[in-house]
Amino acid sequence: MKKILFVTSSSLEPKKYSGDTIRSLNIIKYLSKKNIVDVVCSSSNKNSTQVKKNGKIYFFKTNNILLKLFYTFLALLKFKPLQVGYFFSKKIKKFLDNKYEDYDSIIFHMVRSAQYLPKNYKGKKILEMTDLGSNNYNQIKKYLSFFNLFYYLYFLESFLIKKYEKICVKLFDKTVIVARKDLNNSGLQFNKKIIEITNGTKNEKNIFSFHKKNFKILFIGNINYLPNKYACYDFSKNILPKINSIYPEIEFHIIGTINRFDKLRLCFFKNVKVLGKINSLDKNIKLSVCGIANLRITTGVQNKVFTYMSYALPAIASAKSASGTKKILNNKNLLIYKNKKQFINQIIELKTNKILANKLSKNSYSKIKKLSWENTLKDYSKII
Repeated sequence: MKKILFVTSSSLEPKKYSGDTIRSLNIIKYLSKKNIVDVVCSSSNKNSTQVKKNGKIYFFKTNNILLKLFYTFLALLKFKPLQVGYFFSKKIKKFLDNKYEDYDSIIFHMVRSAQYLPKNYKGKKILEMTDLGSNNYNQIKKYLSFFNLFYYLYFLESFLIKKYEKICVKLFDKTVIVARKDLNNSGLQFNKKIIEITNGTKNEKNIFSFHKKNFKILFIGNINYLPNKYACYDFSKNILPKINSIYPEIEFHIIGTINRFDKLRLCFFKNVKVLGKINSLDKNIKLSVCGIANLRITTGVQNKVFTYMSYALPAIASAKSASGTKKILNNKNLLIYKNKKQFINQIIELKTNKILANKLSKNSYSKIKKLSWENTLKDYSKII
């Protein structure tokens, strides 16, 4: 039995439906079965942190906005990514410097936590990078205007984080990513120091039942995450009206963490329901036509696709959203579209074609049983 420390700047709140949070919680749960796993995390609300494990949890409150901006400016002066400064915690740094010798392995979640790696630590150093931020920011800035201040912010961050990712890979014994294809155009080479451990899912109840009166299209995710936000606005504005011209009763239901402004703005679109964070998905899966992952900006594997499939709900994904799952999913258990016309046609087909909907439901539910977190995280036992 080893003693492991898992360090993250996230709050580990499951109901956020954030892919990073879901992955972190399952890594902790998996490793806790045969090891003692302590967790260091941060949050603005201590009660929001939910970790079920056999070790200790060390909670550190996030900085106020003035401190966040101060540390962001310092990071920029040191030519480091802005997020490294924004998420920095002096208390977490002090804790690691005092406690690192107690652990056989330390797992740092995402590159912004890599800054806490003690210089003299001799145990296993693991970076749970998950996705490459440089890829993500490069994609985002392509959709921003040159007249948008955020274009230059993302341009700067993509440059800084790409440099920082290369440094991190050299510092750590192992760097874990969810999709090898993310390394394309990153400047990083797949080698023995980089390991691919894909996402898994929890096998839920088979709730889907085809009926002509099904009227909901679901989107699940952290809506404060820009690619998810763009996807929701795009569907509400450009796709849903065309579907409603044929089926006026169909509604778009959005589930996940969202700020008040976007919730209010999205609700102005006809037939759009913003549900925010909810305790259980069971009721929302019922009477649904499908779940969608219509992202144009993506990295890694989309957890929302696995979530839909775990309830046997037919899923539709953009070619980009599905690119990280090519090795494990295909058109037998997931519908993939290349353009908006095809996307609309697929939704209408699932609304009307009972044979197709039930076949997709059955195939996806059967496939997802093989993609449990227990199976996908097995390689973590080899690297700790």
